[in-house]
Amino acid sequence: MAHWYHLTKKSSNAKTGPIAVSTTSRDSCPSTCPLRGSGCYAESGPLRLHWDKVSDGPWAEKPRGNDIETFIRELKSLPEGTCFKHNQAGDLPHSNGLINAHALELITDACADRKLIAWTYTHHKMDNMNNVVMVKRSNNNGLTVNASAHSQTHAAELHKQGIPSVCIVPKNESRKTWEHDGVKFLVCPAQWSDKNCAECKLCSVANRTCVVAFKAHGTQAKKVEATIV
Repeated sequence: MAHWYHLTKKSSNAKTGPIAVSTTSRDSCPSTCPLRGSGCYAESGPLRLHWDKVSDGPWAEKPRGNDIETFIRELKSLPEGTCFKHNQAGDLPHSNGLINAHALELITDACADRKLIAWTYTHHKMDNMNNVVMVKRSNNNGLTVNASAHSQTHAAELHKQGIPSVCIVPKNESRKTWEHDGVKFLVCPAQWSDKNCAECKLCSVANRTCVVAFKAHGTQAKKVEATIV
Protein backbone atom coordinates (compact mmCIF):
# COMPACT_ATOMS: atom_id res chain seq x y z
CA MET A 1 0.00 0.00 0.00
CA ALA A 2 1.35 3.44 -0.93
CA HIS A 3 1.22 6.10 1.74
CA TRP A 4 1.80 9.84 1.42
CA TYR A 5 4.14 11.95 3.50
CA HIS A 6 4.69 15.60 4.40
CA LEU A 7 7.60 17.17 6.26
CA THR A 8 7.27 20.40 8.24
CA LYS A 9 10.80 21.59 8.91
CA LYS A 10 9.82 23.83 11.83
CA SER A 11 6.65 23.15 13.80
CA SER A 12 4.61 26.05 15.17
CA ASN A 13 3.04 23.81 17.84
CA ALA A 14 3.95 25.22 21.25
CA LYS A 15 3.86 21.81 22.95
CA THR A 16 6.18 20.32 20.36
CA GLY A 17 8.49 23.28 20.03
CA PRO A 18 10.25 24.48 16.86
CA ILE A 19 11.35 21.05 15.63
CA ALA A 20 10.83 19.11 12.41
CA VAL A 21 7.63 17.03 12.31
CA SER A 22 6.05 14.83 9.69
CA THR A 23 2.54 13.75 8.76
CA THR A 24 1.68 10.45 7.08
CA SER A 25 -1.57 9.79 5.25
CA ARG A 26 -4.50 8.42 7.20
CA ASP A 27 -4.29 4.99 5.54
CA SER A 28 -1.11 4.32 7.52
CA CYS A 29 -3.16 4.00 10.72
CA PRO A 30 -4.05 0.41 11.64
CA SER A 31 -7.73 -0.49 11.69
CA THR A 32 -7.16 -1.90 15.18
CA CYS A 33 -6.18 1.46 16.72
CA PRO A 34 -8.68 2.06 19.56
CA LEU A 35 -8.44 5.84 19.13
CA ARG A 36 -9.89 5.84 15.61
CA GLY A 37 -13.10 7.82 15.97
CA SER A 38 -12.63 7.80 19.73
CA GLY A 39 -10.73 10.94 20.55
CA CYS A 40 -7.63 10.80 18.35
CA TYR A 41 -6.20 14.33 18.62
CA ALA A 42 -5.35 14.36 14.89
CA GLU A 43 -9.00 13.95 13.96
CA SER A 44 -9.97 17.48 14.97
CA GLY A 45 -8.85 21.08 14.59
CA PRO A 46 -6.25 22.47 12.18
CA LEU A 47 -4.21 19.26 12.24
CA ARG A 48 -7.14 17.32 10.79
CA LEU A 49 -7.39 19.79 7.89
CA HIS A 50 -3.67 19.36 7.21
CA TRP A 51 -3.92 15.57 7.56
CA ASP A 52 -6.79 15.50 5.06
CA LYS A 53 -4.69 17.36 2.48
CA VAL A 54 -1.70 15.08 2.99
CA SER A 55 -3.96 12.04 2.70
CA ASP A 56 -5.29 13.28 -0.66
CA GLY A 57 -1.88 12.46 -2.13
CA PRO A 58 0.11 14.16 -4.90
CA TRP A 59 -2.83 14.27 -7.30
CA ALA A 60 -4.84 16.76 -5.25
CA GLU A 61 -5.49 20.22 -6.70
CA LYS A 62 -3.03 21.66 -4.18
CA PRO A 63 -1.02 18.60 -3.13
CA ARG A 64 0.73 18.27 0.21
CA GLY A 65 1.30 14.52 0.19
CA ASN A 66 4.50 13.25 -1.40
CA ASP A 67 5.76 9.75 -2.18
CA ILE A 68 8.32 8.18 0.12
CA GLU A 69 11.24 8.91 -2.21
CA THR A 70 10.50 12.65 -2.07
CA PHE A 71 10.00 12.46 1.68
CA ILE A 72 13.36 10.74 2.17
CA ARG A 73 15.12 13.43 0.13
CA GLU A 74 13.50 16.08 2.32
CA LEU A 75 14.57 14.26 5.49
CA LYS A 76 18.12 14.14 4.22
CA SER A 77 18.04 17.90 3.68
CA LEU A 78 17.55 18.55 7.41
CA PRO A 79 20.57 19.92 9.29
CA GLU A 80 22.56 17.23 11.05
CA GLY A 81 21.40 16.62 14.60
CA THR A 82 17.91 18.10 14.10
CA CYS A 83 15.12 17.02 16.46
CA PHE A 84 12.49 15.18 14.43
CA LYS A 85 9.11 13.87 15.56
CA HIS A 86 7.87 11.47 12.89
CA ASN A 87 4.09 11.33 12.54
CA GLN A 88 2.32 14.09 14.38
CA ALA A 89 -0.53 12.34 12.58
CA GLY A 90 -0.45 8.95 10.93
CA ASP A 91 1.48 5.77 11.69
CA LEU A 92 4.19 3.53 10.26
CA PRO A 93 3.90 2.23 6.68
CA HIS A 94 2.19 -1.14 6.55
CA SER A 95 0.13 -3.63 4.61
CA ASN A 96 -2.80 -5.15 6.49
CA GLY A 97 -1.19 -4.38 9.83
CA LEU A 98 2.27 -5.72 8.97
CA ILE A 99 4.86 -2.95 9.09
CA ASN A 100 6.53 -2.43 5.69
CA ALA A 101 10.17 -3.35 6.22
CA HIS A 102 11.57 -1.54 3.19
CA ALA A 103 9.73 1.74 3.79
CA LEU A 104 10.54 1.86 7.50
CA GLU A 105 14.19 1.06 6.79
CA LEU A 106 14.36 3.98 4.35
CA ILE A 107 13.01 6.36 7.00
CA THR A 108 15.22 4.96 9.76
CA ASP A 109 18.34 5.05 7.60
CA ALA A 110 17.65 8.67 6.60
CA CYS A 111 17.38 9.59 10.28
CA ALA A 112 20.68 7.83 10.96
CA ASP A 113 22.34 9.47 7.96
CA ARG A 114 21.58 12.95 9.32
CA LYS A 115 22.12 11.90 12.96
CA LEU A 116 18.63 13.14 13.77
CA ILE A 117 17.22 13.00 17.29
CA ALA A 118 14.22 11.13 15.95
CA TRP A 119 11.22 9.41 17.47
CA THR A 120 7.69 8.32 16.68
CA TYR A 121 4.81 6.25 18.07
CA THR A 122 2.94 3.29 16.65
CA HIS A 123 -0.42 1.67 17.32
CA HIS A 124 0.47 -1.33 15.15
CA LYS A 125 0.18 -4.48 17.21
CA MET A 126 3.30 -5.95 18.77
CA ASP A 127 1.88 -9.47 18.81
CA ASN A 128 3.62 -10.66 15.64
CA MET A 129 7.34 -11.16 15.02
CA ASN A 130 7.45 -8.98 11.88
CA ASN A 131 6.38 -5.86 13.74
CA VAL A 132 8.56 -6.58 16.77
CA VAL A 133 11.64 -7.14 14.59
CA MET A 134 11.04 -3.96 12.58
CA VAL A 135 10.46 -1.81 15.66
CA LYS A 136 13.57 -3.14 17.39
CA ARG A 137 15.61 -2.66 14.22
CA SER A 138 14.57 0.99 14.07
CA ASN A 139 15.23 1.50 17.78
CA ASN A 140 18.78 0.24 17.31
CA ASN A 141 19.50 2.24 14.18
CA GLY A 142 18.37 5.85 14.41
CA LEU A 143 14.60 6.14 14.85
CA THR A 144 13.04 5.44 18.25
CA VAL A 145 9.64 3.79 17.76
CA ASN A 146 7.47 3.92 20.88
CA ALA A 147 4.76 1.28 21.08
CA SER A 148 1.45 2.81 22.14
CA ALA A 149 -0.24 0.67 24.78
CA HIS A 150 -3.73 1.23 26.19
CA SER A 151 -3.18 -0.17 29.63
CA GLN A 152 -0.39 0.17 32.14
CA THR A 153 -0.04 -3.61 32.31
CA HIS A 154 0.48 -3.87 28.55
CA ALA A 155 2.92 -0.96 28.57
CA ALA A 156 4.93 -2.63 31.34
CA GLU A 157 4.99 -5.91 29.38
CA LEU A 158 6.35 -4.14 26.29
CA HIS A 159 8.95 -2.31 28.34
CA LYS A 160 10.17 -5.60 29.81
CA GLN A 161 10.52 -6.95 26.25
CA GLY A 162 12.91 -4.11 25.44
CA ILE A 163 10.38 -2.07 23.44
CA PRO A 164 10.03 1.58 24.57
CA SER A 165 6.38 2.16 25.33
CA VAL A 166 3.87 4.87 26.14
CA CYS A 167 0.31 4.74 27.42
CA ILE A 168 -2.70 6.92 28.20
CA VAL A 169 -3.79 7.53 31.79
CA PRO A 170 -6.88 9.34 33.14
CA LYS A 171 -6.89 13.12 32.92
CA ASN A 172 -7.15 13.44 36.72
CA GLU A 173 -3.97 11.44 37.38
CA SER A 174 -2.23 13.47 40.09
CA ARG A 175 1.05 11.57 40.29
CA LYS A 176 4.09 12.48 38.23
CA THR A 177 5.70 9.09 38.65
CA TRP A 178 4.85 5.65 40.05
CA GLU A 179 5.57 1.96 39.54
CA HIS A 180 3.31 -0.67 37.96
CA ASP A 181 4.32 -4.32 37.68
CA GLY A 182 7.83 -3.32 38.70
CA VAL A 183 8.21 -0.74 35.91
CA LYS A 184 8.56 3.00 36.45
CA PHE A 185 5.96 5.28 34.82
CA LEU A 186 6.52 9.00 34.27
CA VAL A 187 3.87 11.47 33.11
CA CYS A 188 5.02 13.39 30.02
CA PRO A 189 6.98 16.38 31.40
CA ALA A 190 5.16 18.71 29.00
CA GLN A 191 2.00 18.04 31.04
CA TRP A 192 3.42 19.17 34.38
CA SER A 193 6.38 21.42 33.60
CA ASP A 194 7.25 24.16 31.14
CA LYS A 195 9.23 21.78 28.91
CA ASN A 196 8.24 21.04 25.31
CA CYS A 197 9.37 18.14 23.10
CA ALA A 198 12.34 20.12 21.81
CA GLU A 199 13.63 20.50 25.36
CA CYS A 200 12.59 17.14 26.81
CA LYS A 201 13.44 14.54 24.14
CA LEU A 202 12.53 11.70 26.54
CA CYS A 203 10.55 9.83 23.88
CA SER A 204 13.67 9.76 21.67
CA VAL A 205 15.53 7.58 24.19
CA ALA A 206 15.02 3.98 23.11
CA ASN A 207 16.66 2.44 26.17
CA ARG A 208 15.02 4.68 28.77
CA THR A 209 14.14 3.23 32.16
CA CYS A 210 10.48 4.26 32.22
CA VAL A 211 7.18 4.17 30.38
CA VAL A 212 5.95 7.62 29.34
CA ALA A 213 2.34 8.23 30.37
CA PHE A 214 0.14 10.80 28.64
CA LYS A 215 -2.82 12.17 30.55
CA ALA A 216 -6.01 12.32 28.49
CA HIS A 217 -6.67 15.96 27.70
CA GLY A 218 -8.57 18.31 25.44
CA THR A 219 -12.19 18.40 24.36
CA GLN A 220 -12.27 14.65 23.63
CA ALA A 221 -10.64 13.55 26.89
CA LYS A 222 -13.68 11.46 27.94
CA LYS A 223 -13.59 9.52 24.68
CA VAL A 224 -9.87 8.93 25.09
CA GLU A 225 -10.32 7.76 28.68
CA ALA A 226 -12.91 5.24 27.48
CA THR A 227 -10.21 3.48 25.43
CA ILE A 228 -8.09 2.72 28.52
CA VAL A 229 -8.34 -0.94 29.51
